[in-house]
Amino acid sequence: MTTLLAFRLRLVIGVLALLGLLVAVYLALYETRLSGSLICPDQGCEQVNRSDYVDMFGVPIAVIGVGGYGLILAITLGYINRRQMAGLPVGLVLLVLSGVGFLFSLFLTYLELFEIRAICTWCMVSAGLMTAIFALAVAAWYGEGSPQRARRR
Repeated sequence: MTTLLAFRLRLVIGVLALLGLLVAVYLALYETRLSGSLICPDQGCEQVNRSDYVDMFGVPIAVIGVGGYGLILAITLGYINRRQMAGLPVGLVLLVLSGVGFLFSLFLTYLELFEIRAICTWCMVSAGLMTAIFALAVAAWYGEGSPQRARRR
């Protein structure tokens, strides 16, 4: 059983992951040409999503986002009240996944700012959500008590 703090943090992580999933699906529909246009306050979204960086190894970036947010959401909901998942601490799994997502978001933001030279509002929303998820995963990990800290007590 997790602590009440970790439970609440995981619940918020789940909500943020759902929002991130919705943003990623919206962008993926556009990137895969299943939707005709993006609703965006300026032309930055169109410019970013038509750049050479919209795919990674032939996979649209937003589809990678759908997978990442979907995985975080599934783990958060499936193990919201449990400490272990396949022998690993759930908090650690969420910490690692969200950490990878956070670093990937930083990389994509770098590309937008310095290579593409355009800002996609939806991409920034996604980056903000992943940053918040990572920060909450760190807080949940410490709220739960990492195994090393638990042994020292």
